[in-house]
Amino acid sequence: MADAYCTYFDHNYVPRAVLTLRSLRLYDNSTPVYVLALSPLCVTVLQQLALPNVRIIPLPTLEAAYPELETVKPQRNMIEYYFTLTPFLPHYLFATTDFERITYIDADLYFYSSPKPVMNSLRDAPVAITPHRFSFDFRNHIIYGRFNVAWITFRRCEEGLTCLENYKKDCTDWCYDRLEGNRFGDQKYLDAWPERYPSLKIIEHKGVNLAAWNADNYKLWRRGTQLMVDNDPLVFFHFSAVSMKPDGNLQVPSPPRHGSVEGVYLRNIATPYLARLLRERQSLHRRFPALAAAESELRYAAAPLRAATPAS
Repeated sequence: MADAYCTYFDHNYVPRAVLTLRSLRLYDNSTPVYVLALSPLCVTVLQQLALPNVRIIPLPTLEAAYPELETVKPQRNMIEYYFTLTPFLPHYLFATTDFERITYIDADLYFYSSPKPVMNSLRDAPVAITPHRFSFDFRNHIIYGRFNVAWITFRRCEEGLTCLENYKKDCTDWCYDRLEGNRFGDQKYLDAWPERYPSLKIIEHKGVNLAAWNADNYKLWRRGTQLMVDNDPLVFFHFSAVSMKPDGNLQVPSPPRHGSVEGVYLRNIATPYLARLLRERQSLHRRFPALAAAESELRYAAAPLRAATPAS
């Protein structure tokens, strides 16, 4: 089955996104990744980096294909507009390529093993989504949605394309950074999908979309060089709540139970990731001074709930 990944980000997210792409390439160097570059500076940096098998789509190219975006863009703040684009990117790729499956991934993941066994497990599912699986300390966050938008796979079939078309319409009609009825950004729409699309696949693999909000559900351990989540290999961790401190340093959140200094999470996941991110950021800032000058702490930085505001 011909697959492609897609993601989007602007210049603020380049260091995190580069780590996502480099880590994915450690385990899958052949599946193309399409990046919707959300700012001109992002386009420039990506063109200069020339990451392997990464194809760049400047935002104006997508906007030209969907005139409705011109209408909604002034009505939404930056993060709301970005979230509005989530279904448009795979929709555009189905219209302009012949891939059979398109998988959207967030740009703040880090891969620890191959995603191909997960892709193979989807078989002919028209759509595949991943649940938040909130741990006890995050149980109130369910109000923001049962499912997370970190990974969504659509297949070129009637049910898959119908789901994507409806998702695009939903996000065009309403995509705001607040809870309102049964809606929240681009995320809470997914709650209705399992009932609406009977062949949909819910990815139950514990190593898919491990995050600070669900890690305390599981035993994290090492089997040789492989990090394990209970008895499943860790495929990717979702570093959605990395934040910039006032001194300019970065901070990675820790799940309450796995946050001890001697814990597997801190020693094998959080600390190495933070070191990689700092190195990548420093290297990019040296090579692209404009990137350092333009950096800001966009709310994009905290997306376990697709927003920065936690449930009370």
